Amino acid sequence: MSDDQPEPERVSQFIVYAAYGEIMHQFQVLELVLWGFLSRSFKNGITLEQGMDRVEQWNGTTFGQMWRGLRTQPHWPDGVVAEVDSAVEARNHLAHHFLREYFLVAPSEAHREDGLAVLHRIASRLDALLDQLDEHSRALGVPNVEDLDEQARQEIETLRPTTWFTDGTDQC
Repeated sequence: MSDDQPEPERVSQFIVYAAYGEIMHQFQVLELVLWGFLSRSFKNGITLEQGMDRVEQWNGTTFGQMWRGLRTQPHWPDGVVAEVDSAVEARNHLAHHFLREYFLVAPSEAHREDGLAVLHRIASRLDALLDQLDEHSRALGVPNVEDLDEQARQEIETLRPTTWFTDGTDQC
């Protein structure tokens, strides 16, 4: 973006980028929800270290690879597999194509509206999918944070990092 763009144009662009960022955040939430289903494979007596090793393996797996490992499990309600398949496609489109296409197309109000419409459709489907997965996980006995008592939530809160894992300079 050049500095000579009028302020309304910058605001309009920011709205697209903010919506994009919010949806990518929701895809991270979806990944964590799917980790909940993966955690069902933990055996009783697994140590924290063993569990963290498994999580580290999941961290090294792409979203699509992780889902391919989960999608054949027999517990999924009707339609969920197709919805998560669509979510994987939508996430990959956003991660690899959406911004590139948005940068290339001639800037206009119509194109911004088209981009926002795409983002809105993806966000709406993703919200509905997250609700459906939340309901399904509870039916399978996978607790949600809201299902935990206050003491358990406080214990989890103490595990939260208090600093960034990296300073960001090694990521660029």
